[in-house]
Amino acid sequence: MRTNIVLDDALVQEAMQYSSARSKRMLVHEALATFVVVKREEQKRASYQERLADVRRRVGERRMSLSAVEAIRADRKRDA
Repeated sequence: MRTNIVLDDALVQEAMQYSSARSKRMLVHEALATFVVVKREEQKRASYQERLADVRRRVGERRMSLSAVEAIRADRKRDA
């Protein structure tokens, strides 16, 4: 897509220091590609955190059939 945009010259110069891009066009392309990758990773991380919270909630709702002490005693009896 062809478009005209006004860029902050100081920001472009600073960005060029961190990039191997040789033109403003390449710099903008690199910046957009990086933006997409970062946002995609943020969404994955948020999705993972939501799933992890759900699993922790469901595990927390479950009651163990034995208390920790009873489980240790049963394990010791089995080994004896």
